[in-house]
Amino acid sequence: MDLPLGRIICFTGRSSSGRRAMALEILYAESRRRYMQALAPAERESVSGAGRANVEEISGLPPAIYLGLRSELSRRAARRGRTVGDYLQLDGILAQIMLEEGQIHCRECGGCCRSYAADEVEREVARMYPGTRCLVLAPLALRRAGMWQQLVQAGFTRIAMDGQIQRLEGDGPARPSAGSTVHVVVDRLVPDPKASVRFLEAVRVSRSISSGQTVIEVDGTGELIYLNQQPTCGDCGHQYEPLVAADFGADQPLVDQVTLNGRTMDELLDAPLGSLCDWLAAIQGYAKIETALAEACGLGLGHLPLRRRLESLAAGEWQRLQLASCLSSGLTGILYILDDLGSQLAGELLEAVTTGLRRLVAGGNTVLLLDHTPELVAVAEQVWAFAEGRVRVGEVPAVEPDGAGEQQIAEQAKPALVIRGNGVVGPLAVELPHGKLTCVCGPSGSGKTRLLHEVLLPLLKRRAVEYAAVGRPRNSRVVTVEVPSGKATVLAGLGLFERVADLYAASPTAVARGWGRDTFLLDRPGGRCPNCEGRGLCYFDLEFLEDIALVCAACQGRRYRDEICEVTLRGASIADVLGMTLKQACAHFARHDPSRPRLEAAVGCGLGYLLLGQEVQGLERGEWLRLRLALELTRVSQRTWVLVDDPASGDHREDVRAMVGVLRALVERGGTVVAADQHPLVRIAADWVVDLTR
Repeated sequence: MDLPLGRIICFTGRSSSGRRAMALEILYAESRRRYMQALAPAERESVSGAGRANVEEISGLPPAIYLGLRSELSRRAARRGRTVGDYLQLDGILAQIMLEEGQIHCRECGGCCRSYAADEVEREVARMYPGTRCLVLAPLALRRAGMWQQLVQAGFTRIAMDGQIQRLEGDGPARPSAGSTVHVVVDRLVPDPKASVRFLEAVRVSRSISSGQTVIEVDGTGELIYLNQQPTCGDCGHQYEPLVAADFGADQPLVDQVTLNGRTMDELLDAPLGSLCDWLAAIQGYAKIETALAEACGLGLGHLPLRRRLESLAAGEWQRLQLASCLSSGLTGILYILDDLGSQLAGELLEAVTTGLRRLVAGGNTVLLLDHTPELVAVAEQVWAFAEGRVRVGEVPAVEPDGAGEQQIAEQAKPALVIRGNGVVGPLAVELPHGKLTCVCGPSGSGKTRLLHEVLLPLLKRRAVEYAAVGRPRNSRVVTVEVPSGKATVLAGLGLFERVADLYAASPTAVARGWGRDTFLLDRPGGRCPNCEGRGLCYFDLEFLEDIALVCAACQGRRYRDEICEVTLRGASIADVLGMTLKQACAHFARHDPSRPRLEAAVGCGLGYLLLGQEVQGLERGEWLRLRLALELTRVSQRTWVLVDDPASGDHREDVRAMVGVLRALVERGGTVVAADQHPLVRIAADWVVDLTR
């Protein structure tokens, strides 16, 4: 493959065609391995030769950045606790703006607080009282016996006690009471607007003996002006510690006391990104924040507040936020790999994203799309089609129409679940008919996922929600398809591993040796290889690089101890079974009736090529969804409600058709399916459509 740099490239193909493996397991992984070795010589030595892509040669490979949803679990973990402002690096810039330009207000009286550098004091006094003689005073905090003599020895001759000037002669004035205010008179002089060395020296002396404080008394008036090094209220003289950017974080005591252009930091964090552009119009010199805001707003994210947590974003919002960050970073020479970007987009948003991709390329970068959205495929300058173990470069494929004529929606069948009210998704008035396929559609961020998981799911489980519900089914069985985790295999994902283990445990050889079911299971110690714990691969965690997976030297990838592989069933050991495809397993277990329905259901969902021992965590999302729903096909009933979020998930059109076939099969067998998706094929196949577009 000869991939041109500085272009938009697109990889297309069905699930497991190799397009994602080429992009992520070869190009992305090899790029990270090469370029992250530059962190330190010690790291280069420790990982030398590790994790290399299994290819003969890769040349001209630039640093790569992946923008996608490859692992939902790791994505959520990386985003947990972070906010939009933190991700775009705007929180720190806003805090710096507030620190440099903001006005502090006193918590005691509400007056304005300010700090003054030593050379600013004289100009400020000259501005307020031109030509007027003033006293430069230093507050005296240390009060002990012999303090007057110490001041005289230091060269001071006068103090101001309770507003009265007194000379330090002899034993000095009476010792001040606890409530008295005492200031050392540093100097008496007229301020010069052009600044004078004598006034500056007096300010520095006052601050050296009073921890940064400078008090000016206008001669003859008794009025005190606080011009301290630390922020000080000009009305009551209350002092605050010098502010730093960290003081503008959440729950800090002064976060509501600093304002700029009429807003506090808290108000800025709660304001939508779009409104911040107007707020920044009066402030100059902060081009970076203006660029980041403009990129985010241009990609339709102007409604997001800076304080919005990343884990609460819709998938489409999260990917567009990543794209906005890349556009504002100014990086060049990067290979950007964007996975399933277009499935959540339509209309103006899709046009904005395509414009952004072109700008990334114009900035000296390369864009690699893993996508089947016709508009994004059309913008690619080179398209590679992966199919049946081959890859070819060609022109943009013609897009067949999504459906003929107007969409026909079936008449609503009673009974139906009716949800009305106002809550986490906003105002709702929707009906979900029982025993039908309902498609919940709407743009990214409209609340499709929240409707499924925060409204419908608790309602079906008889939990309290903010909405009123009528027609709630009784004793319903709710199925939600979550992202897989752990080390489960395809065989375990179909719920068949224990059944197969029972078959081998019942064999004469296993009975004679006293081996029960647990001996043949991979999630328990016993018969599995102790070196790799039954995974067939040994994983090495590298701190800065991708984890390395090497075939286990002890079991050679068979996952079991040698003696366990001696137990066979119809000529195949359990290790051989894990190496079978689903289609091969159907023939192998043809006489084992309990296993056949689930194997045949999975093959019927277009998954006959999957290996039984393949870990489900490594499957593409669409493959895992179909595998999970194949299991439900064997046990669905009229009580079953299946909630599926984004079933199309950016898959190839043939894979989406296979998914739609599974959803229709669930309905035909009596179940109720609610799918949240924008894909036109899902919408056309639905019996009922709920549109959350507002």
